[in-house]
Amino acid sequence: MKNISYPDSGSRFEDASILRNAVYFSTAERAYSTELILQQPLNVNQLILSFLVVRAFEEFMTSTEDLIGWLFTLQEWQPGHAEFSLLILLNKIQVGKSGYEEKRAVSLLSELDGEGFRELCHIPKDEELIDSGMSKEQVDKIRLSMPSKLEGWLKIAKIRAEQNRGWVRIFNKFKHHMLAFPTKERGKNEVWLPTSIKLDKVNNRVLMGQGWLEVSANELRKLAGDAISAQAVLHDTLALILVIRYSEKYVVPKWVSRIYQTYYP
Repeated sequence: MKNISYPDSGSRFEDASILRNAVYFSTAERAYSTELILQQPLNVNQLILSFLVVRAFEEFMTSTEDLIGWLFTLQEWQPGHAEFSLLILLNKIQVGKSGYEEKRAVSLLSELDGEGFRELCHIPKDEELIDSGMSKEQVDKIRLSMPSKLEGWLKIAKIRAEQNRGWVRIFNKFKHHMLAFPTKERGKNEVWLPTSIKLDKVNNRVLMGQGWLEVSANELRKLAGDAISAQAVLHDTLALILVIRYSEKYVVPKWVSRIYQTYYP
């Protein structure tokens, strides 16, 4: 029987442990934080609704960055080599920086089919799985699931890339400087956020790029829904790697099942 397991010393920060933490804690924590927003009553005044929309936006930006960061991490991962271990790669890769842009993530995923995505995710070929002792039924199930997993990753990557880094600049201005202003300037309830701030010394003025978040229950649900979907999609794939490469005994958590039933019926 062929051994398809990756090396694992049991160290707290080796690849298997990083995957376990991502599956059982990190993705679950992100999803839980987003669910707290969705559980809030939405028949509130506009100020409170503005708070909730901004929080949903923060969760959206964080969760979609998680997924794209993991995409590039899996692409470069070389189990057994410290330089290309999950811990080092997750620390090194910065989404949006050269080589790790959102558009490249979309391009990479768009060029893959189910088999290509399977290889990127370190899932062995059918014959290798069968040689390792896995049943044909299990192997078929894995093969048939890969196109839908790829579709989920691509969908989230496209949503993240839609704003062409504009939302990233908005997020950074809010995250670091709390620059967000409720407004009705355009005839509806929104939160205005600057995308850039530059000093024009010649004319003694400040130039700003502008961005807006719609303050509505629908916008909140969309942002939070995309955020929580990203965590379920990421969790699902990382769990499969953990099961196959590290013989993990895994049961799908209720939160993942609930999200797939809600957003991927």
